Amino acid sequence: MKRKLQKIILYLFLLCCIYNLWTLRPVQILYTYSDAGNSVFLVVDHLPWTDSDKINWYLKHQDEIKSQNPLPEDSWHTWYVIDIGNGFTDYKKYIEGPYEDLYCFPTIKSNDNCIVKNYLMVINEYPYRNTHFFYC
Repeated sequence: MKRKLQKIILYLFLLCCIYNLWTLRPVQILYTYSDAGNSVFLVVDHLPWTDSDKINWYLKHQDEIKSQNPLPEDSWHTWYVIDIGNGFTDYKKYIEGPYEDLYCFPTIKSNDNCIVKNYLMVINEYPYRNTHFFYC
């Protein structure tokens, strides 16, 4: 019985260590695209697990992201945070689903300029209202 309890404690400890390593890993913004309107697409490698950590990550990097992607001040903005998944792909070679699943970036001059629309978070900002966060 004592040996079984030690194994359980060891597994819980290892699980906590893995969780901490995962959450301490910094989020990398791999690609940014603005459609010169009201939308910005951020391609990231991952986001934190909890919703509050996702919001805190966005609020912490909000000024940096906005300085790199200037948008009109008096209109609403939508920020799409997309998971990199399997990376960029060529829409002609995509066989894992319908083409509607892809979002293609016109600024990438390579054939591999599309990514699967796996939205991790969508942020709607309004000029005189609260910011809305949506999780997919």
